[in-house]
Amino acid sequence: MADLEFANQAEASSAAVPHIALSPEAEAQFETITRNLQESTSTEIIRKVLSDGEVVRAYWAHIAYCVPLLKIADFLTAGVHLKILLADLHAFLDASKSTLETLQWRVKYYSHLLKAVFTVLGVPLDKLEFVTGTSYQLTPEYTMDMYRFHALTTTKAAEHAGADVVKESESPLMSSLLYPGLQALDEHYLDVHFQFGGADQRKIFMYAAHFLPRMGYAKRAHLMNPMVPGLSGGKMSSSDPKSKIDFLDSPAEVKAKLKAAVCTPGQVEGNGVLAFVKAVLIPVQQLREEQARGRGEVRAARGDGTGSFVRPDAPDGTIFSIGRPEKFGGDIHFSSYQQLEDAYAKEEIHPGDLKGGVTDALVLLLEPIRKMFDADPEWQEAESKGYPNQSVGAAHGAKPAGAKAEAKKGEPKVKAPKGSNKPPTEEERATLRLKKEQEKLAKAQAKLAADNLTPGEVQARSAEAATIVPKVPNGGPSSAAVAVVQTRMPKLKLVAKGKVRDIYELPGEPDKLLFVATDRISAFDVIMENGIPRKGITLTTLSSFWFWKLQHVIPNHVLVPSVPPSSPTLPAGLTDPASSWSEFPRSLDEYRDQLEGRSMIVRKCEVVKVEAIVRGYITGSAWAEYKKSKTVHGIPMPDGLVESQKLPNPIFTPSTKAEQGEHDENIHPDKVKDICGAEVAAEVERAAIRLYSEAAEYALARGLILADTKFEFGLLPTPNGGKQLILIDEVLTPDSSRYWSADVYKSGQPQPSFDKQYLRDWLISNNLRAKDGVTLPQDVVDETKRKYEEAKDRVIGLGEFGVHGKKGVQGGDEVVLQTDQVTDAIEHEAKKL
Repeated sequence: MADLEFANQAEASSAAVPHIALSPEAEAQFETITRNLQESTSTEIIRKVLSDGEVVRAYWAHIAYCVPLLKIADFLTAGVHLKILLADLHAFLDASKSTLETLQWRVKYYSHLLKAVFTVLGVPLDKLEFVTGTSYQLTPEYTMDMYRFHALTTTKAAEHAGADVVKESESPLMSSLLYPGLQALDEHYLDVHFQFGGADQRKIFMYAAHFLPRMGYAKRAHLMNPMVPGLSGGKMSSSDPKSKIDFLDSPAEVKAKLKAAVCTPGQVEGNGVLAFVKAVLIPVQQLREEQARGRGEVRAARGDGTGSFVRPDAPDGTIFSIGRPEKFGGDIHFSSYQQLEDAYAKEEIHPGDLKGGVTDALVLLLEPIRKMFDADPEWQEAESKGYPNQSVGAAHGAKPAGAKAEAKKGEPKVKAPKGSNKPPTEEERATLRLKKEQEKLAKAQAKLAADNLTPGEVQARSAEAATIVPKVPNGGPSSAAVAVVQTRMPKLKLVAKGKVRDIYELPGEPDKLLFVATDRISAFDVIMENGIPRKGITLTTLSSFWFWKLQHVIPNHVLVPSVPPSSPTLPAGLTDPASSWSEFPRSLDEYRDQLEGRSMIVRKCEVVKVEAIVRGYITGSAWAEYKKSKTVHGIPMPDGLVESQKLPNPIFTPSTKAEQGEHDENIHPDKVKDICGAEVAAEVERAAIRLYSEAAEYALARGLILADTKFEFGLLPTPNGGKQLILIDEVLTPDSSRYWSADVYKSGQPQPSFDKQYLRDWLISNNLRAKDGVTLPQDVVDETKRKYEEAKDRVIGLGEFGVHGKKGVQGGDEVVLQTDQVTDAIEHEAKKL
């Protein structure tokens, strides 16, 4: 339709306008006004105003986020007369449920807030003007123009103009269709030369540029800021508190939001943390540097009390610093955003370090704003009455003006507001992860069905997929053709959900937990859309084998399937996982399809907050550290080692168990006693070294090199009041260990592994590293599955591999044994004679 072509027409009408020359001073003003934008249109209007020596006038109305404020600071620095429209009537029309009275309080809140922000940034306020929408939008002249404007357009054109900003609806309210037209008319009634907004405002801007001249009014320029992704990975949204930083966030809230932010290692695109550095933090520091140079100073002040994002000892030219412990290379400094982005893309910066640096900078930036709020009762009252369900004062214990100290006796307690910034519990996180996975599965099912089903059938399939759990034939563990990527057991309480395992409480069993190993697989901290069939069974079988094989070294947490005494004969549960189902409570029978062969019932215990890593070969992060400092976890190592070389003796190289999204910090063994006490630390090291040594010797006899592995330990109370160390979690699986084939091992180079390295290589070669939504092709699924199962079979002696890593023959009916195992069993019995 012709009336939907207004965007192209508006652009075309400005294409032929000749360039307007400016004086150096005016050119500098123009450069400041138009820098760091995603797009601008009709900027010759701004150049014409500057060439005439007039003051440029602009308006801005969308004030919910930090990101645009740095561009506003540019405008004020360049001498623009900026009118901030506190759009109370617009907000009321935009499908909002807020009353006009509430919106009036929000107008007062934002007037206080913006003055405080610009004061902190050191920006002049003499050309800053606040205008409320109802001060002119209810006049007879404006009302008549509203009728005139909408007599020129159509409902389709209005809906198109607001498509990216007005709340979407199959049957939109008329008020939402008026919204874009009112925003267009505001340009004339505010008497400005340009309007500023995000790139999502583009259709409204072009709508205005097309229709205002048809009413006899001047066309305006439009400047558009880039859209910055939210911290939670999607679009920054006021409806998702964790997607954005609020001006009044406390240090604890800033830390919690950054900690939970999506920040995939090496991934730049869609990274909200990096985008925030680019759009807010570095421009703030650049503004400070420009202000310092304007005062005749060499550089902006640094150090305590300055608010600078640059460390005092940083080299000249630094624009942003990230603090790091010396063991991770010390502080790192950047002279530009591009330098920071390049380093992150090369994974020279850990996501935890980036988040830490951004957290520190944000706390410095927001602290003076928060102090001004705390000292201003009028601002507090406006905030509490403008946002009664999200009041910062209420969330932090402050009493808004006029508030009573306590609720009256008998009044119900008020629940925490929906928009609360309190970090979610682990249970809430698990629920959110489950919901996300169900949504993904629903989309995948609908997509697969789309070619063969009617629209009605596709809709029904999509709805059903949200609750679907893969089913397998009764009487046997999950089939080889179906990957169990999620579990759904409504009668059990899900207490934790990791990348692979789901953990449930058992009703009436407060001292026990149900561990379920799914077929999910992740790489580069991203879980793939589809899983690896039977991977969870493979991991559970391997762990069960090692718990059984190494029980003489240390007790473990496994209760079901029961771990029989050590013997040369494999337990039946390792060769036939289905045979162990009779040991599980009958209350779990309805979930057998999800549990059989891939689950354990374990003791609850106190987890030792240490990752007990043991290394027999120098590889991975140990090799990277050695190349830099001739140490591994701070332990001095001999000169002349080469990559993948066997160490003279296994070494204990622990790390801390960090919160999700942060470092598992590598530490010197001496630091373990500071975490769990000297006695437990010594016992953990002794047990870990012995477990590794026995497992490595056993694996080598089967043609496998156990290069390194990670153990986890727990503490159980004893009858005499003490604590007993036990082995927990998974043990010596390809997910927790590095297995190499002894046949192809060669020191001095990287080694092929029986783990996810094949998957990682495929992702990198297909430019899918750290990308969400990846569905693995069948050949990659099959090869990954083969590598996991080969590691299991070679360790345990199943399938085509005998005890010594040879292809053998299965023998016996009651217990499946390899030929080599039969020989060992006979020799074992002979020794008893």
